[in-house]
Amino acid sequence: MVSAIQGLGTVMGGGMMPKMKELTSDQAQTISDILSQYDPDNVSEDDAKAIFQAFKDAGITPAKGMKEAIEADGFDAEDLRSKGLGDGNMPPPPPQNTSSSSSINLSALQSLQQILSQFDLTNLSDSDQTSLLTKLQESGLVSTGSVIDIRS
Repeated sequence: MVSAIQGLGTVMGGGMMPKMKELTSDQAQTISDILSQYDPDNVSEDDAKAIFQAFKDAGITPAKGMKEAIEADGFDAEDLRSKGLGDGNMPPPPPQNTSSSSSINLSALQSLQQILSQFDLTNLSDSDQTSLLTKLQESGLVSTGSVIDIRS
């Protein structure tokens, strides 16, 4: 566990990041099916949370093309995301550009900062390490076998 958390320093400093997967046509159809149950002009915070929960239940994680799929159904992806973030557990949006640019995804960085601010990083107990890694995984910033990617 310690090595996973110690690796954060290396990740934050740069290095090779894994590529985000492309949204499949089945996932895009599932997104469309879920969104068809809502009015894109009148989405409440509860609706947004329910939408993201439905995405999660369907196994849809942030992927390239997700924003475009949401917007193709008439929704403002950023507005939907901001309304769905009430509990702090929604994943960051997928990267906006597909080039090898090293620009920073500010939303993901803010999520990371918010999570890290909850811990005394100079003195992490085993329980704190487990809790930190769990929060990072729940936020969509890291998954088993991958590193944190705050680039957009």
